Amino acid sequence: KATVSVLNCTAACSPRACARTSGEQGGGCIMELSVRRALPADIPAVRNIYDASPESGPHAWREKYGPFVNFTTLVETSFLSVVAEDENGEVVAFAALDGAPRAGLATDIPAATWEHWLGGNFDTAKLTNLQPASTFWLALMVATPAAADHALPEIMRTMVTTVPTLQHFLFAVPTRVGLFAPMTAMFHRIPPKHDGSVESTVYYCEKAEVLPPLYIRKGVVEDFDDLMPLLQAGEGVLTTPPEEFYLDETLDNQDDTHAVLVAEDPETRQIVGLACMSSSQEEQLFITKHYSTDVYNKLRPSSGESGVNTFQVTFFYLNPAFEDRAASFITPMFEQFPHAEYGAIALPHTTTEHPLLSDFSYVPLKQGLTQDNGIYLLSRTRGNGVWILSRKSLSPLVVRPTTDGDLLAMEAVLDAQSEVGPETSRKMLTKAAEVVPGESCSYVALHEGKPVGLCHLKCLSPEEVHSLRCNYEFDEYVNFVPDGKPDYRPTNIDPNAPDERCALSATVPTLLVTHFYIRPVFRNRIRTFIREIMRQNDTQLLTYELSLQDEPYRPLLDEMILAIPRRVIEEPREAGANGPGTVTGGIDRGDELLALHLLSSKQLSDEKTKIYARIVVVGASTTGLAAIYAWLKIPYLLIANIVLVSRDGIPKHPNTEDNEHWGVDSLTWLEREYILFRVGGKVRTIEGTMVEFERNEKYIIADNGFIEPYDHLVITAGRQYSIPKDFTSKQLAKNGMFELSSLSQIHRIKQHIRESEAYEDELSNAVIYGSSKDVYCVATSLANIGLSPSRLVIVSPDNTSTEATSIFEDPLVDMKVDKLMESLGAKTYKSHVLERVDYDEDHNLSSVYIAQHTNDKDESKKKLVEIPATMFIYCHEKDIDSQILSALNKRSIVFDGRVIVKHNYRTTDPDIYAVGPIAMFSGRFGPSDEFEAYNPLEVGTRFAETVLGFIGVEEYLQEDHDDPSGQPVEVEDPTQLEVGKSRGTGQEASRPIPLPQYREKVSTRVLLPNDYHYFRCRAARYADNASRMLHLTSSNAKGDNYIKISIGPNKCIEAITFLGSEDIEVHNLRTLVGFPESVLNLVYAYEQSKNARGQNTLDLLEYLRSKWAHAVYHSTFPQFFESLREQLQGVDETKRLRERIAEYVEKNGVDEITDDVRKDLVQAVCAEGAQTRRTIELEMIKFLHANKQYFPTIYYLPAIAKFVPDTY
Repeated sequence: KATVSVLNCTAACSPRACARTSGEQGGGCIMELSVRRALPADIPAVRNIYDASPESGPHAWREKYGPFVNFTTLVETSFLSVVAEDENGEVVAFAALDGAPRAGLATDIPAATWEHWLGGNFDTAKLTNLQPASTFWLALMVATPAAADHALPEIMRTMVTTVPTLQHFLFAVPTRVGLFAPMTAMFHRIPPKHDGSVESTVYYCEKAEVLPPLYIRKGVVEDFDDLMPLLQAGEGVLTTPPEEFYLDETLDNQDDTHAVLVAEDPETRQIVGLACMSSSQEEQLFITKHYSTDVYNKLRPSSGESGVNTFQVTFFYLNPAFEDRAASFITPMFEQFPHAEYGAIALPHTTTEHPLLSDFSYVPLKQGLTQDNGIYLLSRTRGNGVWILSRKSLSPLVVRPTTDGDLLAMEAVLDAQSEVGPETSRKMLTKAAEVVPGESCSYVALHEGKPVGLCHLKCLSPEEVHSLRCNYEFDEYVNFVPDGKPDYRPTNIDPNAPDERCALSATVPTLLVTHFYIRPVFRNRIRTFIREIMRQNDTQLLTYELSLQDEPYRPLLDEMILAIPRRVIEEPREAGANGPGTVTGGIDRGDELLALHLLSSKQLSDEKTKIYARIVVVGASTTGLAAIYAWLKIPYLLIANIVLVSRDGIPKHPNTEDNEHWGVDSLTWLEREYILFRVGGKVRTIEGTMVEFERNEKYIIADNGFIEPYDHLVITAGRQYSIPKDFTSKQLAKNGMFELSSLSQIHRIKQHIRESEAYEDELSNAVIYGSSKDVYCVATSLANIGLSPSRLVIVSPDNTSTEATSIFEDPLVDMKVDKLMESLGAKTYKSHVLERVDYDEDHNLSSVYIAQHTNDKDESKKKLVEIPATMFIYCHEKDIDSQILSALNKRSIVFDGRVIVKHNYRTTDPDIYAVGPIAMFSGRFGPSDEFEAYNPLEVGTRFAETVLGFIGVEEYLQEDHDDPSGQPVEVEDPTQLEVGKSRGTGQEASRPIPLPQYREKVSTRVLLPNDYHYFRCRAARYADNASRMLHLTSSNAKGDNYIKISIGPNKCIEAITFLGSEDIEVHNLRTLVGFPESVLNLVYAYEQSKNARGQNTLDLLEYLRSKWAHAVYHSTFPQFFESLREQLQGVDETKRLRERIAEYVEKNGVDEITDDVRKDLVQAVCAEGAQTRRTIELEMIKFLHANKQYFPTIYYLPAIAKFVPDTY
């Protein structure tokens, strides 16, 4: 967003001339203009500007462009559209930029081949290096008369700074119309080769006229006095100066290997920038030895000869006011070192992205550093990363369909590279050679006539696009109604009527990338390559699919946007078809799971903000993975350096565990979402455990001997079950004792079962100890891998007889589960604690002794129960990994059972964070629940956003990010500071900032023996009103399915609990939690089902499966409901209703209203013809129309176009 000041003077003056003239006269009225991207919400204001324009004159837009322009189409499909706002925030101008001329003004120009049309009909000799890849067409510009002349140059300036590759503007108008203001001040006519041969005249404007480049010259000693005040001010210095940097000597000692460039403002000739460079064999060897330059052939000359082939920018300064012209330095830099093919610059990884780096490519440190070589390397590199730029990439690329000769040349290119495997290269060439017009296409990128890149694509049919839209949230990024005219025709629910849902996806032509490669030195031109492919195909959307079997091309992924998988509405399958009551659609059980990325023509102009800070995440807990997922799915960010350190790597998704589910499923991700962690290479995984870390040098050490540098260290390791030390110190059994703490322990359990001869003895048992749901997960897994349920013994040390203490949050469910286990032959002991174990002469477990838990301390009264056992699995209390704990204590990170963190998740070291089960908020912020009580996806997401604020992403900055409590301080007793005591006073410290509030629902699913399923989803604050719930319960006819719906005093669904033999539609049911029960008329239907004996006969599960309820389960219904709720806040009837409720509560002195009073009060807004009712009905029908392609044809929707205002 660029804010500029221009002078409100006569339209006849040039804006630049006006600024100078008024400045000299010391007068003029300032108009503040702010230019930003256009949003759909701006369209009405832009339409008003267009419709209110005069019938004639320089700003008669309807006379110039025609009576109608679809601004929705321009905003949604243009490469870049912008608006200018005045100081009051009013939109006063609009312009759209595209890679090809738009039909309308220039109807005779072919969009896909305009370069050939232009060259054949116009004399373009005066246009310097005119290439399609760097040329853009101004489609349209409109403005209020007062702002028109001033807005255009600022809009064009914003465009060239947003699109650094832009070198030429073109603007076409019918010859009969001619060029008009304000374009006359900026554009020049291109002379036609033959008068009258074409209907349009084309005008041009070069980038240098919009944004004059800096004047770059060699520095001289005399510049020293001008430069030093600028450098001492500090602002604008990009690099850290070398250890011995003397500017006067640097200016004086220039030669073939050292150069200094100075930048001057082209208008005032004042110095605004400085670049110092050097070129030596030593510098080049340093980069190739310590950084990953293999893909660049270790920076060797392309000629094959040896020698110095790089120069390095050792110091760089540029006045921030001129940062948008930083590229002016690039070509002069290379001119100082004719021998060098590469330029390099070393910067801290935390450096904020600078315009100078827009064409540079990041090169990370070499991976696999060990303690032997890594510590020394980190000290030498000072933790810096290196960015490089190839001289070759300064020349433009030409993109065209492939030929046989191109494929032969690309075969040689692919054979010489190491990024793409031989098998993938072979498939790429084969596909490119077998192009079928209309079904597939293949393009090559040429540099100086030689192929350097290849892309093969498939043309997607409307049916294929529709399938992708059904499975991924495309509508978040692409408007499939680009003309702003939704289909509000009545629907046809005749079963024999043709299915027209796929036709609704035919509005956006789409290509699917099957193979892509470009030489590393041209990675900075990937977007150019893609844009040209889309232009030549007249395509609006590009997609890229990856499965576990595919070899990803990471540079392409970095430019694209992750398509979030859509939660599909689940349908129950009849029992007996693929298992009892298996669900289809919502739970991903297909043969091939895909991670999908996309990029639209509109998003091509939106370069991602690149973050190179090294984020090391220790522990693959659900919270930690949720933070990583949150970082990866932000469409406008590229976080390049995420490393996960986990003992077991990335855990498997519960759906891939077959019949083994050793832990509770929190239903955090769909399987299609979870695959992102395994494909694409966006997260580098180190299998190991952190055993040490260095706070000053900022690196961690893993138990496998590798070290990993960090800028931000995130500790998210989960808490694992750990047999208490006081118990293990007394028990000497070496074999048969297990704790459910890691994947290796699970392998040991399975191996023990396979190898143990003891299980031939019917007296041998497996004792599972604990009062957690994981106990039953273990029991199910043991039974599924072959252990007889009759050998299972469950020992629960806690009293689980109340709702607050029951294992399954419902004593009735606990009882049903106990009966299930009993029916299978398993034994269960409640409120029994472990006393001791016996072992044989080989220290193999032989018996486990337990006793009834009592408060009586008289040991003689305990009655021991002996359980013959050869296996004991501990699933009771969890603790932090001992190696991580040792590392934390060694480095003085405050720990009190858990890592103590501030409100912003920081530990006592501001670059070290902790979140999830391993952490807890400092006591000085007041009482707080453990993180396990909340949705781990929400906790991880909130944490990820907080870290982005510390990294410097503006959208996530918060007022408390720089709060002093987040800074390291030296105190005599840091523990007292953290737990809430003011040092030396013994008083509670004040609570400076409130803790984060978590509101997302929490879900749990457990697979029980005999294919029984337990599911529960509750609101985050369910416990606050647990005693005031209304519970609706039902069972099916066979009595093997039990469901309970809990409704809070606010009439919202607070929890849903299920136990039964069906694998039910859990994601559908999760959607309902948090909604008012009236959305489905639950209470009404339940009460109406009472029989003559007063018993409720409604089968709640079947009721929730009713076809008419489909819309409620759609993935976008929650957003629609919240939007409707906000809209109703502004309805007058709703305002009066709130006032009446407040009056009633105050008058009667009550805290809440009864159901009868509520019905009476809301009658006014529910009556026929009430504004509130009409709003709800219309918005609901609009929602159903907008999403009808996702529903079966069961809803009849009337035509509503006449009730909905036009938005285009």
